[in-house]
Formats: sequence, C-alpha cells, structure tokens
Amino acid sequence: MASPFVVFLLMFAVPCSAIGVWPQPRYMSWPVHWATSLSPSFTITSPRHPYLSPAVARYLQLIKTEAYYPLTDLTVNLTNGPPLQALIVTVKDLAAPLSHGVNESYSLSIPTSSDKATLSAETAWGAMRGLETFSQLIWGKPSRVAAGVEVSDWPIYAYRGIMLDTSRNFYEVEDILRTIGAMSANKLNVFHWHITDAQSFPIVLPSEPDLAAKGSYGSGMQYSPANISRIVEYGLQHGVRILPEIDAPG
Repeated sequence: MASPFVVFLLMFAVPCSAIGVWPQPRYMSWPVHWATSLSPSFTITSPRHPYLSPAVARYLQLIKTEAYYPLTDLTVNLTNGPPLQALIVTVKDLAAPLSHGVNESYSLSIPTSSDKATLSAETAWGAMRGLETFSQLIWGKPSRVAAGVEVSDWPIYAYRGIMLDTSRNFYEVEDILRTIGAMSANKLNVFHWHITDAQSFPIVLPSEPDLAAKGSYGSGMQYSPANISRIVEYGLQHGVRILPEIDAPG
C-alpha cells in the first residue's frame, strides 16, 4: 500500500500530467477538467518591452496556428461561458535584466466564467515562462483552452542551460537559433557558447581579422559580428542568456 506522501504526490500530479504541461509547474490546480473555446480574435496584451513584446507576438502566432494535440486522449467538460478573448499580462519590474538569479516566477489564472485570463510576473523573463505554460494549455482545431486553471510557478535552479562547442564542431547560425528556441520551450535560460578553442577560432574580429582567416576551419565556418549580435538578440527574445566562452589563442 502506498504511503500517504506517495498518494499525495500522485493526486498532485494528475491535473498536470493530464494536460501535459512541461516542465511541470511547482503548483497547478485543475480540479475539474473544464475547457472553453479560444476566440478567433484572441489577443495578448502586455507592457511594452524590447524582448517581451516580440515574445508575445511569437506566442500569439503559435497559439493561432499550431493546432497542438495532446499525446494522450484528454477528456474535458466544455463550459457554458464565453470564448476566451484575451490574456492580460502584467509585469512588476520591467527593468530587471536577464542575469543569473533573476526572478522568473509567474502566476497564471484561466477562469471558467470570464473571457479574460491573467498572467502576472515579477519580471519580463518570468512572463515569458508563463506564456510558454499558457501556450501548452491550448490544443485542438478549433482550439480549446483549459479553464478553471490556476498555476503558480518558479524555477528550482537559477542556472538551467546547455553547452555547445563550436570550436571542435562548427554549427550554422540557424542551427544555433533552433537550439535556443527549443531551450526556451523547455524553460532553460543559459546558452553556454564555447566558441573557440585550440581546434578553431571561428569568430571574426574586425580588429584582428587573421584570427578567423587563419584559425577557422574555412571561410564558410565563421561567425561575423552580425551573426553574433543576431544570436544574442534572439536569445534575449526567448529568455535565454548567451554566455560566451572565448579561449585565448595559444
């Protein structure tokens, strides 16, 4: 017979696993599996922010076009309430930079009797995590939205990342961007970019052009300043900090 603690964990996990939110939030309540329809004119409103605003536009496009279906059958009860018309995003501290230990907490509420859901976060980076969770609560065509849902979430670890070595194995810019996008979908926040080492020096430095000209694997295997700027900006728009590691030429 399972211990009371194990039974509690199983009861706690059922609402989360039924809808398939990943990573599983710290707290998620969906006591009755209600769902409502998503309005064709659904919008997301949020404060203007250089990186949150592009994220909002990206998630709005994703929500309206993806038509995601859960891996397992999902039995829900459709509410008699109005279709969901809007997600209202509020952020307490818009100036907080994406640095180690930044507050990434958020709270998400999707009521059964209102046409508006709310997402509140301490920082823009927490709002991005909440947008990812919200996007996972929408499925089907026509789109359904889990209703009567309350989520309160924050990361266990401040550093959640991967390392990519582009010195020993060159990766195209588009491959790096795709990797960062996948990291964001899993709420990872640090891209440790081991750019150079003894094997190659692929960074084009205008002040020292010979380093890449003679140190890279070839002219088509280099990262220009524009490439690097694009990767950094893309990372910020996805809540992923680019942490470069540049070994001095030896």
